[in-house]
Amino acid sequence: MTCDLLVLGGGMAGLAAATRVAEMGGSVIVAEKGPRLGGSATLSAGILWTAPDSETMRRVVPGGDLALGTALAEGFEAAVEWIRSFGVFVSERWESQMGFGSAVHVDVAALFEKWRDRIERSGRIMLDTAGRRLLVDGAGRVRGAEVSSPSGTVELQAGAVLLATGGFQGNPDLRAGFIGGQAGSMLVRSNPWSTGDGFRLGRQAGAATSRCLGAFYGHLVPSPLPGWSEQHFLSLTQYYSHNALLVNRDGRRFTDESLGDEVSNQATLHQPGARAVLLCDHAVRVRYAAEAPYPHGQVIDRIAAARAAGARVAIAHTLPELIDTVVGWGVERQALAETLEQWKDPHDPLREPPFYALEVQPTITFSFGGLAVDAGGRVLDRTARPVPGLVAAGADAGGLQDRRYVGGLVLGAVFGPRAAEAALGSGPREAITADD
Repeated sequence: MTCDLLVLGGGMAGLAAATRVAEMGGSVIVAEKGPRLGGSATLSAGILWTAPDSETMRRVVPGGDLALGTALAEGFEAAVEWIRSFGVFVSERWESQMGFGSAVHVDVAALFEKWRDRIERSGRIMLDTAGRRLLVDGAGRVRGAEVSSPSGTVELQAGAVLLATGGFQGNPDLRAGFIGGQAGSMLVRSNPWSTGDGFRLGRQAGAATSRCLGAFYGHLVPSPLPGWSEQHFLSLTQYYSHNALLVNRDGRRFTDESLGDEVSNQATLHQPGARAVLLCDHAVRVRYAAEAPYPHGQVIDRIAAARAAGARVAIAHTLPELIDTVVGWGVERQALAETLEQWKDPHDPLREPPFYALEVQPTITFSFGGLAVDAGGRVLDRTARPVPGLVAAGADAGGLQDRRYVGGLVLGAVFGPRAAEAALGSGPREAITADD
């Protein structure tokens, strides 16, 4: 089997890249490890967003690669219009997503159906097919990959290979090695097939690792959870924690909650027991916890949902009563009382009874670190030179984000097509000729 571009991974980045190849008149094969297309994108809220400009990007993620950040910010509007051109629902644009970003809501399921149809008219999609090793010629150029498929091991030859397998969050050893703390046992809030295949294959081909390997995106969810599955990913996320107070088991604050739930999520991983307690009052519950967290979001009472899921939830009419219950969860009493006494935030979340406490734990949706790439998606070696014939996009391409989050779906929408164009040049190359 031969093609101009072999795409390993059928999520947002892989499908966007494959669709762009088809538009350019090239031939493409998509090999998806799971039994369905879409990866983690099909489990998301469908929000396409990022920082509106490079200045905001630099301010929010100063530790990230500015060239990648600038390319993302500048490519957002074109990516939105490209998606809109497929005739699927794209909402009005709004600002201040996550406090600073520009965003739209996209019908991801409908978009992927459109993309699948376009890809299959000029290429092939293979499900339950995982990359095992890259094929490299004598000159060091990547020329395809060996994959395991339902029909056995197959060699797919190609002009170039795109790695878009979704990151390494599904691999406990990689989580523990790069993120540290108790990351190896952290709940995974993504599809189960993103276990670092792209990272492994890229490293075997001489790729360098990116910066920000210890950072990741995820959200706080209740603790304990007797059950954890895809149906909980959105409904149990405590998006409103930036309007609440978080303390660790020592009874102390450990993060600036106003930076966002995704920042507090990372900080919680490194607290004692990788647990925290979220505290708020009735006003916060009504205004934030029981409302949609963003336009087109689900309206769910997330505290009630946590209680129904079996988590530790306390409801009290006085703060001493609330403290008594939380101390029973293993939180140090005197420090907790002092923390509440010293709380001076102008948006005090503990004014109007009843008061609420919820034990929370961290999750991971994808890793911020991965393979080193340039702004065109070319995978770089340890001398910062492109690995011939190898590109990456989505969560396999790391280094853009540090501890703060500036986009998920948008990484695939912007960099998937860019990587495809970089792999094929200004137009499709002649496919390698070989026997099927």
